[in-house]
Amino acid sequence: MGQGVEVVGIGSCGIDYFAIVPRLLGPEEKINADRLEIHAGGVTGNNLTQVGRLGVSAGWLGLIGDDDSGKLIVKAFVEDGLDCSGIETVKGEQSTVVWIAVDAQWELCIYMFPDVNGKMTAAQVRGRFAPHIVKAKHFHTEASQLPLEPVREGMKVAREAGVRVIFDLDVAPTYFAQAKLGSEAELMEALKLVDVLKPCKAAAKEITGETDFEKMAAKLLGMGPKTVAVTMGPEGCLLAGGGKMAHVKPFSVKVVDSTGAGDAFMGGLSYGLLQGWDFEKVGTFANACAAICCTKVGARSMGKRDEVAALIRGQRAVAGF
Repeated sequence: MGQGVEVVGIGSCGIDYFAIVPRLLGPEEKINADRLEIHAGGVTGNNLTQVGRLGVSAGWLGLIGDDDSGKLIVKAFVEDGLDCSGIETVKGEQSTVVWIAVDAQWELCIYMFPDVNGKMTAAQVRGRFAPHIVKAKHFHTEASQLPLEPVREGMKVAREAGVRVIFDLDVAPTYFAQAKLGSEAELMEALKLVDVLKPCKAAAKEITGETDFEKMAAKLLGMGPKTVAVTMGPEGCLLAGGGKMAHVKPFSVKVVDSTGAGDAFMGGLSYGLLQGWDFEKVGTFANACAAICCTKVGARSMGKRDEVAALIRGQRAVAGF
């Protein structure tokens, strides 16, 4: 990976198959879907794509198979101008795919097949991907599909090189353990390697035992991260760290599909922190990225910087946009 790649990440990236359906099903039911849509997706692949669309050099680090899905993964990154030199193709393996059912109320169910990328090892991270990580300014990773070992190794490599670690805790610790990705204790220990933590609501509630967002953030900061960003849906987001806290309201848009909104938020968060903005401005920008992503089907229905700035100007009085 070239010298200029500022943001890299290890985590899920695959092809999402969306079934647009009248309603989500229970056991022993079937239904005719309205249509099928196919889009590139995956938590880390998505938030790096958002970073790239905002004009910052970015690249995903991971394993794909020599199948059609692998070709689509690379094609999507190339179209968005992302660096692909950290992608390794493994012959005879299948790339990550995800099945997503979305109903008329924008509720969804997600079924993940990590396949080859889920087989990544800590040794591969240290040997194959570390040279890319140490040259970056930000290292993104997640708790979602990959085992904790390679994720934690990536964090260690980044910390050793002074690269900011941005962690998307996309599932609750109990799910993480049930999926045999790592123990709850190991996951909590890994938080000490994190600079910026964005937990999903289920994870934040489970870890802290709190329902109040400010109390959640305070407890999470006590576990190691320097900055915590909590997304609160219709209530916006909360950013906390360094003795400061900012509660930022959301933007008003017509929601079509919320898939990937949290990933777009993460990309906007990373971008804002790279700019050295204060929490209020970072939160505003990240919320706008998330809002734009909700206006179309697909996790990568993300805006470019001028689109994000236009939404902010239309609904907020914030200097610099």
